[in-house]
Amino acid sequence: MKIWSDSVSDGSRLREEYAFLKPHNTHHAELGKNRNPNFAWGEMPEGTKSLVMVMHDTDAPTSRDFVNKVGKMVPYDYPRTEFYHWAVVDLDTKTFIQPGEFSKEVTVKGKPGPAGARGTRMAINDFTEWYKGNAAMEGTYSGYDGPAPPWNDEKLHNYVFTLYALKEKRCPVEGSFTCKDVLKTLTGSGLVLDKTTLKCTYSLFPKAR
Repeated sequence: MKIWSDSVSDGSRLREEYAFLKPHNTHHAELGKNRNPNFAWGEMPEGTKSLVMVMHDTDAPTSRDFVNKVGKMVPYDYPRTEFYHWAVVDLDTKTFIQPGEFSKEVTVKGKPGPAGARGTRMAINDFTEWYKGNAAMEGTYSGYDGPAPPWNDEKLHNYVFTLYALKEKRCPVEGSFTCKDVLKTLTGSGLVLDKTTLKCTYSLFPKAR
């Protein structure tokens, strides 16, 4: 099973057009174009009936104590956790993901879901929890929302796109669901025939870039 993209090469830096936030010279960061990258695939396992795509950051700080605060720094060795940016289920195996198909811009307070493009369903991503209590941004964020690492984080963040091949046409998640719900459903379910990944990096911190 293989995955590839014209938008991003494995191990490369993700371009700013695919990010939720991009660097700014005077106030650290501003909203980016937030377009989803394109993806294609091949050599599917026999019996593959649908695909699931999940994107996550492996280097999110475990606390907000120092995040995006003037005069503070998130040190390289600060404890890290995962932050989920995207999960789309029920992808057709024969139709590749086009750039900007699932996200064309930042939607303040979040894109609606779970219905997605061409019969897919979109999970609620972790921006929903991140923006709780922020009057300007709080909402339910479904679908793709790209990288937005802290602008004062010394660590270069790693982002992983994982494509799963399923032996059923419909992923068994119902109603509104999160990215983590998708992973919990797939783990140990016997539905996954194979998976493959594409990895990239992104940062807003000048030295890390």
